[in-house]
Amino acid sequence: MAMRGTPARRYVGSPLVGVLRSLDQRARIAGRARTGASFEQNPTPPEVTRPAPVAAPGGPAAAVLVTREDGRVEWRLPSPYGAPPAVAATAVDPELGTDERTVWAALEEVTAWCVVARVWCSRGRGGAGAAEPAGPGLTVHLMAFPLTRT
Repeated sequence: MAMRGTPARRYVGSPLVGVLRSLDQRARIAGRARTGASFEQNPTPPEVTRPAPVAAPGGPAAAVLVTREDGRVEWRLPSPYGAPPAVAATAVDPELGTDERTVWAALEEVTAWCVVARVWCSRGRGGAGAAEPAGPGLTVHLMAFPLTRT
């Protein structure tokens, strides 16, 4: 249900109302599933299998890596690019729902043959959040795309 005073509420025939209602319902169901008593956390995460990086010569490449003690990952690209590629990095938190924390990946270095990313973690502390390196064991999904000049 759209909240009173929002644009979706003001326009009765708006398709946005249905979208917002659906998102609200899914968020509530997902929130209950994460915090329910039947949800058990596995104290030891499953072994992460590392598939071989996917690459086409001079084309897109992808890899999944696990952070070291300092929260960094280093990815040596399968084949060097002519110039530094466009890179996307996404951190995945294995402890979903245990804390009020957020993780994100920041690119520190991108060259034609190597990418270094660092995962950061924020925790709420008395209203003022603090960021710190995430540490070992977080999964980072990396994708590299060659830049085309037009």
